[in-house]
Amino acid sequence: MTKTAYLKDQTSGGTQVPLFSRRFVSDTFRTHELSNFRTLELPHFRTLELPHFRTSSPRSAFTVLELVMVVGVLSVVLAVVLPTLKTVHAAALRKRAQAEATALAQAAIRYKTEYGFWPGQLKPKDEYTAELRDAFKEQSGLIHLIVSGPDTFTAKLNLSTGSDGENAVMVTLNTNEVCQSFRRVGANSGGTFKDNPLNPKGLQFLDLENESDPDIVNYPDPWGRSYVLFMGLNPRSTFTHTVTFPDGGSQVMRVDNTIAFALSFGPDGDRSTNYIYSAGVSNEP
Repeated sequence: MTKTAYLKDQTSGGTQVPLFSRRFVSDTFRTHELSNFRTLELPHFRTLELPHFRTSSPRSAFTVLELVMVVGVLSVVLAVVLPTLKTVHAAALRKRAQAEATALAQAAIRYKTEYGFWPGQLKPKDEYTAELRDAFKEQSGLIHLIVSGPDTFTAKLNLSTGSDGENAVMVTLNTNEVCQSFRRVGANSGGTFKDNPLNPKGLQFLDLENESDPDIVNYPDPWGRSYVLFMGLNPRSTFTHTVTFPDGGSQVMRVDNTIAFALSFGPDGDRSTNYIYSAGVSNEP
Protein backbone atom coordinates (compact mmCIF):
# COMPACT_ATOMS: atom_id res chain seq x y z
CA MET A 1 0.00 0.00 0.00
CA THR A 2 1.42 3.36 -1.08
CA LYS A 3 1.53 6.15 1.47
CA THR A 4 1.19 9.76 0.50
CA ALA A 5 2.90 12.48 2.49
CA TYR A 6 0.98 15.71 3.08
CA LEU A 7 1.99 19.19 4.07
CA LYS A 8 -0.32 21.81 5.41
CA ASP A 9 -0.45 24.77 3.06
CA GLN A 10 -0.81 27.88 5.18
CA THR A 11 -1.64 30.01 2.21
CA SER A 12 -4.87 28.20 1.29
CA GLY A 13 -6.79 27.99 4.56
CA GLY A 14 -5.26 24.80 5.78
CA THR A 15 -6.03 22.55 2.85
CA GLN A 16 -3.67 19.64 2.76
CA VAL A 17 -1.95 18.89 -0.49
CA PRO A 18 0.53 16.19 -1.38
CA LEU A 19 4.20 16.92 -0.74
CA PHE A 20 6.05 18.22 -3.81
CA SER A 21 2.76 18.70 -5.67
CA ARG A 22 3.14 22.49 -5.63
CA ARG A 23 5.72 25.14 -4.91
CA PHE A 24 5.86 26.51 -1.42
CA VAL A 25 7.93 28.68 0.86
CA SER A 26 8.80 27.32 4.27
CA ASP A 27 7.73 29.24 7.37
CA THR A 28 11.31 29.37 8.38
CA PHE A 29 12.31 31.52 5.37
CA ARG A 30 9.01 33.32 4.85
CA THR A 31 9.80 36.77 6.18
CA HIS A 32 8.66 40.19 5.17
CA GLU A 33 12.07 40.92 3.58
CA LEU A 34 11.50 38.11 1.08
CA SER A 35 7.77 38.57 0.54
CA ASN A 36 8.43 39.46 -3.07
CA PHE A 37 11.22 36.95 -3.51
CA ARG A 38 10.07 35.78 -6.92
CA THR A 39 9.84 39.29 -8.33
CA LEU A 40 12.97 40.70 -6.75
CA GLU A 41 14.70 43.15 -9.11
CA LEU A 42 18.06 44.83 -8.88
CA PRO A 43 17.71 47.85 -11.13
CA HIS A 44 21.13 49.27 -10.10
CA PHE A 45 22.85 46.33 -11.80
CA ARG A 46 20.93 46.93 -15.02
CA THR A 47 22.06 50.51 -15.39
CA LEU A 48 25.57 50.09 -14.09
CA GLU A 49 28.04 51.66 -16.50
CA LEU A 50 31.83 51.76 -16.41
CA PRO A 51 32.91 54.56 -18.76
CA HIS A 52 36.63 53.83 -18.39
CA PHE A 53 36.10 50.41 -19.99
CA ARG A 54 34.33 51.78 -23.03
CA THR A 55 36.13 51.11 -26.33
CA SER A 56 37.29 54.06 -28.30
CA SER A 57 39.36 54.54 -31.44
CA PRO A 58 43.13 54.18 -30.65
CA ARG A 59 45.29 57.26 -30.81
CA SER A 60 47.87 57.31 -33.61
CA ALA A 61 51.48 56.58 -32.50
CA PHE A 62 52.90 59.65 -34.25
CA THR A 63 51.30 62.60 -35.91
CA VAL A 64 52.66 63.92 -39.18
CA LEU A 65 54.22 66.84 -37.37
CA GLU A 66 55.95 64.55 -34.91
CA LEU A 67 57.33 62.40 -37.74
CA VAL A 68 58.67 65.48 -39.51
CA MET A 69 60.37 66.59 -36.31
CA VAL A 70 61.97 63.17 -35.74
CA VAL A 71 63.24 63.00 -39.32
CA GLY A 72 64.64 66.50 -39.00
CA VAL A 73 66.51 65.68 -35.79
CA LEU A 74 67.95 62.49 -37.31
CA SER A 75 69.06 64.38 -40.39
CA VAL A 76 70.94 66.91 -38.26
CA VAL A 77 72.59 64.14 -36.21
CA LEU A 78 73.67 62.24 -39.34
CA ALA A 79 74.97 65.42 -40.95
CA VAL A 80 77.22 65.94 -37.93
CA VAL A 81 78.25 62.32 -37.30
CA LEU A 82 78.84 60.97 -40.82
CA PRO A 83 81.71 63.32 -41.76
CA THR A 84 83.38 62.47 -38.47
CA LEU A 85 83.00 58.75 -39.10
CA LYS A 86 84.40 59.12 -42.62
CA THR A 87 87.37 61.08 -41.31
CA VAL A 88 88.08 58.49 -38.62
CA HIS A 89 87.75 55.65 -41.14
CA ALA A 90 90.05 57.36 -43.64
CA ALA A 91 92.66 57.98 -40.92
CA ALA A 92 92.46 54.33 -39.87
CA LEU A 93 93.06 53.17 -43.45
CA ARG A 94 96.07 55.45 -43.83
CA LYS A 95 97.50 54.19 -40.56
CA ARG A 96 96.98 50.61 -41.72
CA ALA A 97 98.66 51.38 -45.05
CA GLN A 98 101.73 52.77 -43.28
CA ALA A 99 101.93 49.72 -41.02
CA GLU A 100 101.67 47.34 -43.99
CA ALA A 101 104.23 49.31 -46.01
CA THR A 102 106.58 49.09 -43.04
CA ALA A 103 106.01 45.34 -42.78
CA LEU A 104 106.75 44.95 -46.50
CA ALA A 105 110.06 46.85 -46.26
CA GLN A 106 111.07 44.87 -43.17
CA ALA A 107 110.16 41.60 -44.90
CA ALA A 108 112.42 42.50 -47.83
CA ILE A 109 115.34 43.24 -45.49
CA ARG A 110 114.76 40.03 -43.57
CA TYR A 111 114.64 38.03 -46.81
CA LYS A 112 117.97 39.54 -47.89
CA THR A 113 119.45 38.63 -44.51
CA GLU A 114 118.20 35.04 -44.69
CA TYR A 115 119.02 34.19 -48.31
CA GLY A 116 121.54 36.76 -49.55
CA PHE A 117 119.27 38.05 -52.35
CA TRP A 118 116.52 40.61 -52.46
CA PRO A 119 113.00 39.21 -53.01
CA GLY A 120 112.38 39.10 -56.75
CA GLN A 121 116.01 38.58 -57.76
CA LEU A 122 115.51 34.82 -57.99
CA LYS A 123 113.00 32.72 -59.91
CA PRO A 124 112.20 29.01 -59.59
CA LYS A 125 114.32 26.79 -61.85
CA ASP A 126 112.49 23.61 -60.89
CA GLU A 127 110.61 22.31 -57.86
CA TYR A 128 113.75 22.35 -55.73
CA THR A 129 116.17 25.01 -57.03
CA ALA A 130 116.19 28.70 -57.99
CA GLU A 131 118.23 30.92 -60.29
CA LEU A 132 118.71 34.62 -61.05
CA ARG A 133 116.07 36.30 -63.14
CA ASP A 134 117.16 37.34 -66.61
CA ALA A 135 116.88 41.03 -65.70
CA PHE A 136 119.79 40.56 -63.28
CA LYS A 137 121.84 38.24 -65.47
CA GLU A 138 121.94 40.81 -68.25
CA GLN A 139 123.22 43.68 -66.11
CA SER A 140 126.90 44.51 -66.40
CA GLY A 141 126.93 47.39 -63.95
CA LEU A 142 126.41 47.36 -60.21
CA ILE A 143 122.74 47.18 -59.28
CA HIS A 144 121.95 50.04 -56.95
CA LEU A 145 118.19 49.84 -56.90
CA ILE A 146 115.44 47.26 -57.34
CA VAL A 147 111.90 48.61 -57.60
CA SER A 148 108.73 46.57 -57.45
CA GLY A 149 105.44 48.19 -58.38
CA PRO A 150 102.97 49.03 -61.14
CA ASP A 151 104.46 49.74 -64.55
CA THR A 152 102.71 53.11 -64.68
CA PHE A 153 104.81 54.16 -61.69
CA THR A 154 108.16 52.44 -62.19
CA ALA A 155 108.41 53.75 -65.79
CA LYS A 156 108.63 57.29 -64.40
CA LEU A 157 111.57 56.59 -62.09
CA ASN A 158 115.11 57.74 -62.82
CA LEU A 159 118.12 56.71 -60.78
CA SER A 160 120.67 59.32 -59.83
CA THR A 161 123.38 58.36 -57.34
CA GLY A 162 126.00 61.07 -57.83
CA SER A 163 129.57 60.45 -58.87
CA ASP A 164 129.10 56.76 -59.64
CA GLY A 165 125.89 57.30 -61.54
CA GLU A 166 127.31 55.98 -64.80
CA ASN A 167 127.68 52.50 -63.31
CA ALA A 168 124.42 52.52 -61.39
CA VAL A 169 121.70 50.16 -62.55
CA MET A 170 118.03 50.16 -61.60
CA VAL A 171 115.94 47.04 -62.20
CA THR A 172 112.15 47.09 -62.06
CA LEU A 173 109.97 44.11 -61.15
CA ASN A 174 106.25 43.58 -60.87
CA THR A 175 104.67 42.99 -57.50
CA ASN A 176 103.82 39.38 -58.19
CA GLU A 177 107.49 38.47 -58.75
CA VAL A 178 108.37 39.81 -55.33
CA CYS A 179 105.43 38.15 -53.58
CA GLN A 180 106.41 34.79 -55.09
CA SER A 181 109.58 34.95 -53.01
CA PHE A 182 107.59 35.33 -49.79
CA ARG A 183 105.35 32.31 -50.36
CA ARG A 184 105.71 29.48 -47.86
CA VAL A 185 104.65 26.86 -50.40
CA GLY A 186 105.87 25.89 -53.84
CA ALA A 187 104.41 23.88 -56.70
CA ASN A 188 101.30 21.79 -56.13
CA SER A 189 102.09 18.17 -56.96
CA GLY A 190 99.42 15.53 -56.48
CA GLY A 191 97.36 17.75 -54.19
CA THR A 192 100.35 18.42 -51.92
CA PHE A 193 102.32 21.65 -51.94
CA LYS A 194 106.07 21.23 -52.07
CA ASP A 195 108.51 23.65 -50.49
CA ASN A 196 109.01 26.93 -52.29
CA PRO A 197 112.56 26.99 -53.73
CA LEU A 198 112.49 30.79 -53.31
CA ASN A 199 111.73 30.38 -49.60
CA PRO A 200 113.17 26.95 -48.73
CA LYS A 201 112.97 27.58 -44.97
CA GLY A 202 109.23 28.19 -45.24
CA LEU A 203 109.46 31.43 -43.26
CA GLN A 204 106.44 33.64 -42.63
CA PHE A 205 107.29 37.06 -44.05
CA LEU A 206 103.86 38.56 -44.79
CA ASP A 207 100.16 37.72 -44.77
CA LEU A 208 99.76 37.29 -48.50
CA GLU A 209 96.58 37.04 -50.53
CA ASN A 210 96.17 33.97 -52.78
CA GLU A 211 99.38 32.49 -51.41
CA SER A 212 98.66 29.06 -52.91
CA ASP A 213 98.66 30.44 -56.48
CA PRO A 214 101.99 31.88 -57.69
CA ASP A 215 100.33 33.60 -60.65
CA ILE A 216 98.06 35.84 -58.59
CA VAL A 217 99.70 35.98 -55.16
CA ASN A 218 99.67 39.58 -53.97
CA TYR A 219 99.98 41.97 -51.05
CA PRO A 220 97.57 44.86 -51.75
CA ASP A 221 97.10 48.04 -49.75
CA PRO A 222 93.75 48.88 -48.07
CA TRP A 223 92.44 50.28 -51.38
CA GLY A 224 93.29 47.14 -53.36
CA ARG A 225 96.40 48.53 -55.08
CA SER A 226 99.96 47.22 -55.07
CA TYR A 227 102.58 48.76 -52.83
CA VAL A 228 105.77 50.11 -54.36
CA LEU A 229 108.88 48.54 -52.85
CA PHE A 230 112.39 50.00 -53.17
CA MET A 231 115.33 47.70 -52.31
CA GLY A 232 119.11 47.62 -52.55
CA LEU A 233 119.79 51.24 -51.64
CA ASN A 234 123.05 52.41 -50.16
CA PRO A 235 122.14 53.39 -46.60
CA ARG A 236 124.94 55.95 -46.47
CA SER A 237 123.60 57.92 -49.40
CA THR A 238 120.52 60.00 -50.05
CA PHE A 239 118.10 58.59 -52.59
CA THR A 240 115.74 60.87 -54.46
CA HIS A 241 113.01 59.93 -56.87
CA THR A 242 110.90 62.23 -58.97
CA VAL A 243 107.20 61.50 -59.07
CA THR A 244 105.31 62.83 -62.09
CA PHE A 245 101.56 63.14 -61.69
CA PRO A 246 98.93 62.68 -64.42
CA ASP A 247 98.15 66.39 -64.37
CA GLY A 248 101.72 67.16 -65.42
CA GLY A 249 103.01 68.18 -62.02
CA SER A 250 105.99 66.51 -60.36
CA GLN A 251 107.55 66.20 -56.96
CA VAL A 252 111.03 65.14 -55.89
CA MET A 253 111.02 62.83 -52.86
CA ARG A 254 114.09 62.16 -50.72
CA VAL A 255 114.80 59.03 -48.71
CA ASP A 256 117.65 58.85 -46.19
CA ASN A 257 119.40 56.16 -44.18
CA THR A 258 117.62 53.06 -45.36
CA ILE A 259 118.27 50.14 -47.67
CA ALA A 260 114.61 49.40 -48.34
CA PHE A 261 111.32 51.24 -48.04
CA ALA A 262 107.79 50.98 -49.39
CA LEU A 263 104.91 53.30 -50.17
CA SER A 264 101.22 53.26 -50.94
CA PHE A 265 99.50 55.62 -53.36
CA GLY A 266 96.72 56.12 -50.84
CA PRO A 267 93.00 56.44 -51.56
CA ASP A 268 93.48 58.59 -54.68
CA GLY A 269 95.71 56.12 -56.51
CA ASP A 270 97.67 57.52 -59.44
CA ARG A 271 96.10 60.94 -58.87
CA SER A 272 97.59 61.14 -55.39
CA THR A 273 100.10 63.80 -54.41
CA ASN A 274 100.45 62.51 -50.86
CA TYR A 275 101.95 59.03 -50.77
CA ILE A 276 101.98 56.95 -47.59
CA TYR A 277 105.51 55.84 -46.77
CA SER A 278 106.76 53.10 -44.49
CA ALA A 279 107.89 54.14 -41.03
CA GLY A 280 111.30 55.74 -40.60
CA VAL A 281 111.36 57.29 -44.07
CA SER A 282 112.00 60.98 -44.59
CA ASN A 283 109.74 61.92 -47.49
CA GLU A 284 110.57 65.59 -47.64
CA PRO A 285 110.38 67.17 -51.11
